[in-house]
Amino acid sequence: MAYNPADYEARRRGYTQQYAATGAMNAYANFLARQRGTRERQGIMEQYDRAQPQVVAGYSRRGMVGPNVRSGLFARGLQDFAKQRARTFSEFDQGQQEQQRSYDLGEAQRLEAFRNQLADMESEKAQTIADAARQLYARRAGAI
Repeated sequence: MAYNPADYEARRRGYTQQYAATGAMNAYANFLARQRGTRERQGIMEQYDRAQPQVVAGYSRRGMVGPNVRSGLFARGLQDFAKQRARTFSEFDQGQQEQQRSYDLGEAQRLEAFRNQLADMESEKAQTIADAARQLYARRAGAI
């Protein structure tokens, strides 16, 4: 088999184009996930902002808060509300970070696969060149 560099160059370009195309798709998917996460976080914030006056009003209706009244139950209720809000945001942010790590891992795996494809191709190319050289040497030596 004769060595033809055009075959290997075409494969290398194909691998590179595939890597670039999947990279663009992954980057866009990551961008959309970040946008979605931002909107979801804003939605959670709006829910808590709407719920806070209702929590205060509930204590006010029961006479636990007012101009000269400060109930321990009211203070504890607000603390619990604030803790729940902080916990919700913490869990949400942790989920977003895990999702980002997943994209980063996928990108690292994709890059490693691309490098392996190129390395395999280069190894195959070197083997083809060595085989062609052996055949040429054998032909010159009169073995073939």
